[in-house]
Order: sequence, then structure tokens, then C-alpha cells
Amino acid sequence: RVTYTFTIQNNGGTAVDASDDVIFRDDFTPPLTDLTAQFNGALWTEGVNYDYSETTGVFTSLEGQIIVPAATYVQDPSTGTWSVQPGISTLVITGNIS
Repeated sequence: RVTYTFTIQNNGGTAVDASDDVIFRDDFTPPLTDLTAQFNGALWTEGVNYDYSETTGVFTSLEGQIIVPAATYVQDPSTGTWSVQPGISTLVITGNIS
């Protein structure tokens, strides 16, 4: 059993929402069996949130499933230096190596 954790970052000032139709895609080689996916801790359902082929190993999120909050920008009051804290979402995919 293996687990892949993908951290999706947004350094922009605008959140990525469902209407942006962002898609996540990866090819697992070798293909995984008994795959499960969680996005930001919520269990995803195949055919509703993603498609996966155990034959090819291709995982693709469906349109409108990937959302990522906007980054936040903070200015140090002492130095005036700006720093960025990216918005983060996490996709965790677990499966068996066949």
C-alpha cells in the first residue's frame, strides 16, 4: 500500500474555485489498485470527483473539484518586508501497487 500526497499551492490573490474548472492529472506507474482519494480531508468518489483507470494508471480529477484558497500577504511592520503565505489544498491518493 502506498500513499501519495499532493500539495496544491496558490500564490495569487484570487482563490481558485469550482468555476475555474482546474483539473489535476497524474499517471501512476505502475498502476494502482484499490485506489482511494481524499481532497482536503474529504473522501472523493470515483465518477463523481475523479476518474481512474487501473489499466493505464491515469488519475484525473473532474472539472470543478479542485479549489484552492487565495494567498495571504503580510507586511512586517518593523522592516516593511512583504511575505506571501500561499493558499493550500491537499490531495491524498492511496492504493496498492499491482
